Amino acid sequence: MNRYWCILTLFSFCLFTRALYPSPPLPTVIEPRKGIHVESFTFGVVGDSRPTGVSGKQPEVFKKIIEKIDISGADFLIHLGDNIYGSKDVNAVKRQYAEYREVIGKLKVPVHVTVGNHEINGVRENENLHRELFGPLYYSFVYLNCFFIVIDTEIAGSEGAVKGEQLSWLRGELEKARGYRYLFVFLHRPLFSVLSPGKNYAHFSSREERDSLTSLFREYRVSAIFAGHEHLYDSSLHDGLRQVVSGGGGGPLHAYPVGGFHHFLLVEVTDRKATVRPVIVTVGK
Repeated sequence: MNRYWCILTLFSFCLFTRALYPSPPLPTVIEPRKGIHVESFTFGVVGDSRPTGVSGKQPEVFKKIIEKIDISGADFLIHLGDNIYGSKDVNAVKRQYAEYREVIGKLKVPVHVTVGNHEINGVRENENLHRELFGPLYYSFVYLNCFFIVIDTEIAGSEGAVKGEQLSWLRGELEKARGYRYLFVFLHRPLFSVLSPGKNYAHFSSREERDSLTSLFREYRVSAIFAGHEHLYDSSLHDGLRQVVSGGGGGPLHAYPVGGFHHFLLVEVTDRKATVRPVIVTVGK
C-alpha cells in the first residue's frame, strides 16, 4: 500500500511540475508545394498579447517575447490579433494602441498585423483607426518566393465570416499564389476550435461559413493557416489542411496545462521544408 501511494504521489507531482514548467512541444514540419525554389529565412508569429482590461498595461511577458524575437534572427513578425484589450470608445482604443506601438517599436524588423475582435468590437470607427495606423484590414505580400495572405474575420457587422468583397479578393490572391513554394494564411479566428472540439466551427458565424473557407484553402493547397483567438498553442491536421493556433502572447491563458503557455512561434523556411517551433517564454527567463 505504501508503494502504491508513493507511485501515486510521484505521478501527481510530475503532473503538477509539468503544469508549472511545460515541456516544449515538438516542432511541426510543413512540406513545400511545387513551385519556385525559395531561399532560407525565418519569420516570427505571436497572437493575443492583449492586457486583461481596458486600462491594463501591455503584459510584461509580451515585452519579453518582443525582446526574444528581436534576437531570434527572424526577418519579420506577424501578429495574429488581439494586441489591445479594446473598447467601443475610439479614444480609449487610441490610448491602448499608443502603448502597443511603443512596445513593438523596439523591434528592428517589420511587423505585419492581423485584425482581432478586441481591436474592432463591432465599431466602424475602430476599423478606420486600424486602417490609419496599420494599413488595410486584409492584404497579402510576397517574401522570397513565399506568398502570405492576411485576412480579416472581424469586419463590423460580419464577424466570424469572410464574404463579399473580401472573399472575391481572397480568391484572386489564392490564384496569384499558385506558383509559389509556400502559401501561408493568417487570420484571427481558428477554423477548427481546440477548446470546443464538439463544435469546432464555434468561432465562425456558421458551419457553412467555416466549411466554405476551409474548402477554398484545401483547393489551393494552402501550406498552413495560423490563427489566434484561443489563448494556447496547438498544431493539428484537418483532412490535409494544417492549422497552427498561437494565442499565447500575453493574454490570460486557456486550457492550461495542455497548450496553455505563453509563447511565440519561429517558422524556419527552407526549400525542402518549413519548420514551426513554439518558443515558451516566462517573465524573468
